[in-house]
Amino acid sequence: MNRFSPSLVISLCLVGITIGALVIGATLVDLDSDKRTHVFAARKTLSESLAIEYAILAASGQQSALERALRALVARDTAIQSMAIQVIGGERLVVVGDHERYWIEPPVRQSTMTHMQVPIHKASSPWAMLQISFKPTHLSPEERWLTGAWPRFVAVVAVLTFIGALAVMTRILRYVDPSEVIPPRVKGALDSLTDSVALVDRSGSIVLANESFCRLAHQPLASILGRSLSRFHWEPDPDGPRSTVLEYPWERAIECKTLQQGVRLGFRPPVGALHTLSVTSMPILEEGDAVRGILVSCHDVTDVDHAKAQLRDAITKLELSQSKVVAQNEQLAQANDALTQEVAQRKRIQVEREELNRKLLERSRSVGMADVASTVLHNVGNVLNSVNISVDVAIRALKRVPIDDIALLASLLQQHRHELVHYLSEDVQGKQIPSYLTMLAESVTQNQALVESELIGLSRNVDHIRQVVDRQVHLARSERPLWEPVCFQHVMEQALAIHRPTLERRGYEIVERYDKELEGLCDRHQVLQILVNLVSNAQKAMEALPDKPHRLTLRVGAATDRPGFVRFEVIDTGMGIASEHLPRLFTQRFTTRSDGHGIGLHSAMLAAKNLGGTLQAHSDGPGQGATFILDLPVSPVEVPV
Repeated sequence: MNRFSPSLVISLCLVGITIGALVIGATLVDLDSDKRTHVFAARKTLSESLAIEYAILAASGQQSALERALRALVARDTAIQSMAIQVIGGERLVVVGDHERYWIEPPVRQSTMTHMQVPIHKASSPWAMLQISFKPTHLSPEERWLTGAWPRFVAVVAVLTFIGALAVMTRILRYVDPSEVIPPRVKGALDSLTDSVALVDRSGSIVLANESFCRLAHQPLASILGRSLSRFHWEPDPDGPRSTVLEYPWERAIECKTLQQGVRLGFRPPVGALHTLSVTSMPILEEGDAVRGILVSCHDVTDVDHAKAQLRDAITKLELSQSKVVAQNEQLAQANDALTQEVAQRKRIQVEREELNRKLLERSRSVGMADVASTVLHNVGNVLNSVNISVDVAIRALKRVPIDDIALLASLLQQHRHELVHYLSEDVQGKQIPSYLTMLAESVTQNQALVESELIGLSRNVDHIRQVVDRQVHLARSERPLWEPVCFQHVMEQALAIHRPTLERRGYEIVERYDKELEGLCDRHQVLQILVNLVSNAQKAMEALPDKPHRLTLRVGAATDRPGFVRFEVIDTGMGIASEHLPRLFTQRFTTRSDGHGIGLHSAMLAAKNLGGTLQAHSDGPGQGATFILDLPVSPVEVPV
């Protein structure tokens, strides 16, 4: 905080002395005494006039009019607080205002400035007293100074005194200010020093300071001159020992008359952080070894101390790092030994692992070949049932052909070849031959159509068996599906055709619901393989409950909840699936039938996944039938391997 200049301080002191003298003089001569005398006389006259008026009104019986007049007077005159008329030695006849609060009985029944009492006479003797309580007329010193003309007079005198004193003191102090009499070259030399320099007298007050000291204190030179150097905010050395008593080297130099060099002190300016200073105090001696003043020099070592602290921290960290490096080297040596052992052990493990991988590879090849063979046999077995039925139907149709009758007819015709016309037209036996040949032709034609149909189905099933084997080989070689345009209804019908004879022979109802316009790209034989497995499982599930009628429902249509997919549904009324078996239904080797192998549904799920689709199953429980849902994309999709 900047201090006032000496000329300003001295001027303010002179103004204070002048004002004090005026106030004391006014108090001693009592300038307000005449005013109080006039006020007391006026209040006394008013009280006596009221007493006389009341005596007159009381004699004429108009006391009520007087009471109203008193109330009106109290309401109008703000100097009156309360009024009362009290019979001597008796009660009060009239009371106006809070008389009990404001009235104080004067000593010896005499009136005062604030409490007036006047006797009211009846005839020639007093019979009552008129009591009036006035507000105090004397003001407190603060009120009197704020409301009277006297304060304005004092203010004018103070301003004029300050202006004159400041002008005079400025000219006088110019001759006593050491900074004004020091040669400019000396002052310039002091100001050029980087250290803060101050010259103090024997009392410790600053009589001269250079610009570095002013910058350190954040104050101008005029505010520093005359101030005690010890009054600045000094602190003990931040890096030194803690001490409750702070000793100033310039005071010790005055006391000991010796040089105090390199004393470390903390200096906290009004703005900024704490500075660490190295203070040197050199006494200036007169003749006779009397101390005339002290030259104080302050060297700022804050940055040096900070650099030293950083250097100490760096050394400490370096030593700590060195110890850590030594410890880490030891750990590294131990880790290296452990690593060498681990490498040797891993080499042994690698050799064992390679041997194990070789055995596992051989085993996996064997298992894979077994899985492929099992899948092929399972899928082929589903088709062979239809093949066996077709062969059986063809054989029975061929057995129904009348080969013996044809041979007999040939023999008869050979016997009568010379009279064939007569034989066929006149002979009783010969006349029957043409009609018999017609019947025989019809029977042969029917059997031929049946055998031809069965042979076509047999050829189609054999081709499917071939495709099953080829596709399984393709799958084992991780080849992509063979996409081709198909009508999805035809694929479902082909899968049903393989099992239709068996289903119809057992009397099962077959319901077909197809979206005939739905076409797309897919691997026909893989889809057919999946559907054949599903229809076969539905047939076996219904065969497990022979005592109830059954219905097989086949659906083909767009998946409404999955745009771009076709949905195949195979719904049976067979033995159903327990809820605890549903999560494991498509797991390899898992089956719910005593004669099952757990291959069909697993291979169907893998085929659906290979085509970018899904295969799901649903059942309400045992005996409630089951629904298998196959969703496939209508166009090829990328399937991650």
